[in-house]
Amino acid sequence: MTIKSELIVIGTISHVTSTKKLIVPSNKTPRIGSLLVNSKNKPIGRINDIFGSTKRPYVSIKTSNKFKKAKPGDVVYLSPQNKKRRKKHGRNSKKKKTSR
Repeated sequence: MTIKSELIVIGTISHVTSTKKLIVPSNKTPRIGSLLVNSKNKPIGRINDIFGSTKRPYVSIKTSNKFKKAKPGDVVYLSPQNKKRRKKHGRNSKKKKTSR
């Protein structure tokens, strides 16, 4: 399975705000804090906020300092790393016992 086939499209960057956040209209509602990448699986940033209607939300992305080349028209993907992260902390994860 290739990296490209593992990526889930979130949407296309519509514009960049004055505070350097990327705005993406999306047909999916990913979790806040999820890592987003470009088509080459290079990190763009993390989801900072989700706003708008529930049927067609907008995603605000706080960009990574290392990656500032994203521009309107670029497609943004959900990183496969988010799946791994979710499994670790999911319902079936073992809870640590605390002593009282």
